[in-house]
Amino acid sequence: GDPGHAGTFDFQVHYEIVDGKFSDLINGSDEIKQKLVNAVRNLKGKGVKAVVGDCGLMSLYQQEMAAEGGLMTISSSLVLLPLAWQLIGKKGSVGILTGHSELLKESHLRACGYDDSIKIKIQGMQDEPHFCEVVIHGGSELDVNRMRADVLSAVEKLTADSDVRALVIECSNLGTFSADIYERFGIPVFDIVTGAKLLRYSLNP
Repeated sequence: GDPGHAGTFDFQVHYEIVDGKFSDLINGSDEIKQKLVNAVRNLKGKGVKAVVGDCGLMSLYQQEMAAEGGLMTISSSLVLLPLAWQLIGKKGSVGILTGHSELLKESHLRACGYDDSIKIKIQGMQDEPHFCEVVIHGGSELDVNRMRADVLSAVEKLTADSDVRALVIECSNLGTFSADIYERFGIPVFDIVTGAKLLRYSLNP
């Protein structure tokens, strides 16, 4: 379920690694923007037909990656936010599960087509113990069951006192648990793998 693992997909994928600081990625940087655009161009040169990003906060560079890179691009699952809002009939709200709610800014949302008419509720994972240990602090011992429990705990908080009718998972590492979320809460889930499959079908219907 993680886009960083080729086995997630039932079609061929190719990876391009982009060097840079995480702080530049999430805060905005002309240097990282150009590196991402160049990465898309490199992938195009290798015969790749479409691109998805492996961090939801890459949304800041959606327009440039798609327009200047020359390939259809979903930089972030946040691109699917306006679609989710349409699909639930603009009624209720769309939940966003993010790796860290303080890092997800309004600019990341607006870069992907969000506007004030879309009702959202945001829940971060930064207070979930195993997620914090492994993802935020870079621990190397991932326990899948503990991570699943953290994710379900966060979604429970997100949906407890709200009218969330669909969920967008910003953090690409959490797509592994999309099925668990749907099974527990019965709400449609959009993640970066959703975007990859959408692009794939659009190019090979």
